[in-house]
Amino acid sequence: MSLTEKGVTDYFAPDVSKAEAKVIFATQGPWNSKAVGDKVTTPAWQTKPSWYIVASDDRMIDPTLQQTLAKKIKATTLVLKSSHVPMVSQPDKVAAFIIDAAKKVSVK
Repeated sequence: MSLTEKGVTDYFAPDVSKAEAKVIFATQGPWNSKAVGDKVTTPAWQTKPSWYIVASDDRMIDPTLQQTLAKKIKATTLVLKSSHVPMVSQPDKVAAFIIDAAKKVSVK
């Protein structure tokens, strides 16, 4: 499965430049729909701290569902006024969130 160019520009990444949207469209890799049905036996969020960025303008995954999932996994949450790709539209805020998370956990 993959997105059409209209799917990328209108739904997946409407808040990025046209040039960035074209790159996203051209470089997307196909994904297997079976991936959403795979069972995870031990989810990491049950035993490890989690972080979640809620994209409040996401047209791919309902932001209310994102908030619900973040709450379920007891994630430290950042809400950004963003499409599905805040790492492209707001990279500085995403990077700062990741850096802050990394500082709060120790690697063993």
